[in-house]
Amino acid sequence: MTHAAFPQVLTAFLAGCGAKQSRSPVFFTANEMRLLGVLVDLILPATDSPAASAADTQWFIDLALNACGTAAQKASLRAGLNDLDAAGFGNLDATGQTKLLQQRVTADMALPYDQSFFKILKDYTLTGYFYSEIGATQALAYESVPGGYQGDLPLAANQKAWAL
Repeated sequence: MTHAAFPQVLTAFLAGCGAKQSRSPVFFTANEMRLLGVLVDLILPATDSPAASAADTQWFIDLALNACGTAAQKASLRAGLNDLDAAGFGNLDATGQTKLLQQRVTADMALPYDQSFFKILKDYTLTGYFYSEIGATQALAYESVPGGYQGDLPLAANQKAWAL
């Protein structure tokens, strides 16, 4: 994810967060985006913090994969989504969806990263969620200036000033 385009992805993602009605996918189809929305919530469900889809993580994946993903990663993620769709993932209840995803996880663990649907999906999901405002402020502890700002500290004689 250290690709040179990543800052532009974050900028586009954050700019699009306020315009949910007018967004259209960049890489995925509308059906794949719906499926991604369910999958990111299975990976990061709502607990004491909102679920991944509340942070628009599926939209982040759409932008980031298009800008930063390799051809192999794009193909693996798209093939995995198509496989789940063909297996009737969208017609299952939450328990069935979880079971089907767990089967996929088991099959993917031995694969190299670029060929592993689940490894790629999980990586992009966690990155997108924890870079979002919801992830950074509600799921993680957030302190805008660590330690707080103290502008006037008395120094003892011959004491060195603080460096930041």
